[in-house]
Amino acid sequence: MTPFTTAAQKKTQAETTASIPWIVVLDQEQRIVSSNYPCKSLVDLSPDKLPGKNFEEVSKLHHLSLLIRKGFCFSSQPILAYDRKLICSYEPIMENHRPAGGILTIERTSLEDSQCMKLGEIVRILTPDTDIEKDGIIVINREGIITLINQAFADVVGVLVQDMAGRHVLKAYPNSKLSRLPIVMQTGKAEIGDPHLLNGRSVTVSRYPLIKNGKVIGALGKILFKNIRESVSAAQPRSAAPGAAPPAKTSSKSHGPSYSIHNIIGQSKTMRELKNTLLRVAERGSNVLLIGESGTGKELFAHAIHCASRRHNGPFIKVNCAAIPEHLLESELFGYTEGAFTGAKKGGQAGKFELAHTGTIFLDEIGDMSLPMQAKLLRVLQEKEITPLGSSTTRNIDVRVVAATNVDLQQRVGEGIFRKDLYYRLNIVALVIPPLRDRVEDIYLITKHLIDTFNAEFGLQVKDLEPEVWSAIKNYDFPGNIRELRNALESAFNAVMDDTIRREHLPPYIFKSAGFLPDSVRPCTPGGNFAASLGTKSLVEIMEEVEKNLLLEALKMAEGNKLNAAGLLGISRPGLYKKLQKHSLL
Repeated sequence: MTPFTTAAQKKTQAETTASIPWIVVLDQEQRIVSSNYPCKSLVDLSPDKLPGKNFEEVSKLHHLSLLIRKGFCFSSQPILAYDRKLICSYEPIMENHRPAGGILTIERTSLEDSQCMKLGEIVRILTPDTDIEKDGIIVINREGIITLINQAFADVVGVLVQDMAGRHVLKAYPNSKLSRLPIVMQTGKAEIGDPHLLNGRSVTVSRYPLIKNGKVIGALGKILFKNIRESVSAAQPRSAAPGAAPPAKTSSKSHGPSYSIHNIIGQSKTMRELKNTLLRVAERGSNVLLIGESGTGKELFAHAIHCASRRHNGPFIKVNCAAIPEHLLESELFGYTEGAFTGAKKGGQAGKFELAHTGTIFLDEIGDMSLPMQAKLLRVLQEKEITPLGSSTTRNIDVRVVAATNVDLQQRVGEGIFRKDLYYRLNIVALVIPPLRDRVEDIYLITKHLIDTFNAEFGLQVKDLEPEVWSAIKNYDFPGNIRELRNALESAFNAVMDDTIRREHLPPYIFKSAGFLPDSVRPCTPGGNFAASLGTKSLVEIMEEVEKNLLLEALKMAEGNKLNAAGLLGISRPGLYKKLQKHSLL
């Protein structure tokens, strides 16, 4: 075998390299963190020469750098560069709702010019009259796939920007099936300046067909906020973690919902399925029973059901059945007339059911209601009418009931302390909200959100938790669920002095169960194969193998979601990508 490389071999190597995409990891300043070998064929530099260099200076791809700098995410976008037709994709890494680097992929394509609009052409269309950082931007191709989207748009619909790129526009986010972009693409007619209420915000929406060589090859949508204040609001975290207290109302007469499904934080498989079920159930109008431990966010789910229902323009009224004394509950629910009892207000008072007419009433802690009160509630649900205390006149009501409990109502039915007929009337549809310990992969996202919330509230700039603190949080059971996690972090914010939360800042009880990995990600145990491996491998080799196995297991547990995988491992997302690159797992 000759030690020299023949011309044919060189040609084969070049063709192989050309078929492999160039993958480059960037930091928040667009400096190159790492790169694979195909960069050689494009920028004529080997991977070891690239780290630390500015991407724009190396690549000369100015329109790519502009979009990357503004936090855009794009998928399978064609560009013309280096006298070649290329396809590029970019997934930003977001920290505190700001771009903090990302992953760029560039590869060759055989697409004809007439089939698509190049990224540079789209940038030229946008830049004259668009603030591409503050206006919400979305672009779809002729198949309806989202090929470009920015953070401003993603913030409005409450979905991670990287989870939308590459998906069909009608399936990319909650209620996206109402998107008119496919209609605009079908008709070829623009819809400009359409006033719209999107996720509780007043916006102006414009939609344009993208036309090339006389053919519609996609569509572009723009969200313009009514004023600068709305635009700034969209860039701020608006989600409230399940179990968090609702914000104070500006008026005591306001009866609207405080949250929607976009405020339910969680990308685990369980939560994705639950949110999909919620949207389906919300549309159909049946009574719903929410079942979950204290602190799981049952009230948040009730708000979300109302917002996603056909009653979303009606009132949302909440009643805590455990907080109102028994002798006052009837008048609170059904109202009373003047003189109905000593101390009754002049003119009487409407009850909660009457206030909820055409909307939704949320009956929290329904399991604590007495049997006599249960009988009266059952009659209201059956007859759809109420009789205020002190009155002989009935009033018809049109109300959807969402009830919640943290106890086993079926068991209470068996014990004779909850009516069977009321149980079946309420339990037409049951949604079981999982405890935090059953969705550990969501802890990272919830914690990051709470850090943002408390930073704004306390005027601090906390950036992260020490790895030991992340480990403790992930391994603690949180019997109080998200409410307990929120309280623990708020306690830490009252003690922290710099930008990092350390062990001494959190309540000591959280660390009693820390210091171990879950069995599912524990690489090995003393003795057995581990002991045998010491005789055949160096310590460095063993540690490298353990790290690689942990990475693979975390990706498996997170179902490929790299943000969740980073959270499970207690590292940042850029840190995860560096390790994946190191072990050739990208």
